[in-house]
Amino acid sequence: MKKIVPSIFTCLNLLCGFFAIVSGDLFVGSILMLAALLLDVLDGMLARMLNVSSDMGKELDSLADMISFGLAPAYLYILFSPFDSWVKYVPPAIFVLGAALRLARFNTLPSSKHFKGMPTPTATFFLLGIFLAHHYGDNFIVDQYENPALYILTPILLTMLMNSKFTMFSIKTINSGFKMDVLFPLICFLFFITLLFIDFQIAFPLTVVFYLTMSFIYNFVAKRR
Repeated sequence: MKKIVPSIFTCLNLLCGFFAIVSGDLFVGSILMLAALLLDVLDGMLARMLNVSSDMGKELDSLADMISFGLAPAYLYILFSPFDSWVKYVPPAIFVLGAALRLARFNTLPSSKHFKGMPTPTATFFLLGIFLAHHYGDNFIVDQYENPALYILTPILLTMLMNSKFTMFSIKTINSGFKMDVLFPLICFLFFITLLFIDFQIAFPLTVVFYLTMSFIYNFVAKRR
């Protein structure tokens, strides 16, 4: 039974992604993807707490991530495209391919407490802020994404980050003996919470930018250990 518990959360993650697509709504889809993000964290935590893992669980997790953090955000990204032609499908298609390549590569890598490249949930976390900004009519972000160049470049940049070899820290590192492994995730979490009270729409993308910056600092500090 212990082995089934994490998989239940993984399946709920997958269903959240499916219904985010079915909803066809930026706000509802964003809430469902946010739920998927939380479930993705919980299934990993439960698997570690219960000390259970399996090849099936690993593959199921990747399939769920592909739906919730690959297909779902790509579909919602189309909804506010500045293009009226087939061009609007190209950037989301690049994102889907990038997520698939990232997840496939992740499954071939040995288990590690760090990420090689940006995780797909982190890329989705960035897009969530854009979706919410469009729903609530944030003038600054809406105006920026009326620019066709930015609409095209965002998925390309996220795809490059997902498939890079840049080392990024994970919440899994909080169990290690390196004190900085506790400090860096905590700082990112506090940064996000602070931004939520200031402007929750920018909290998501700015936290991802902050996470990338902190990962760069983390790598620099870790090399000097």
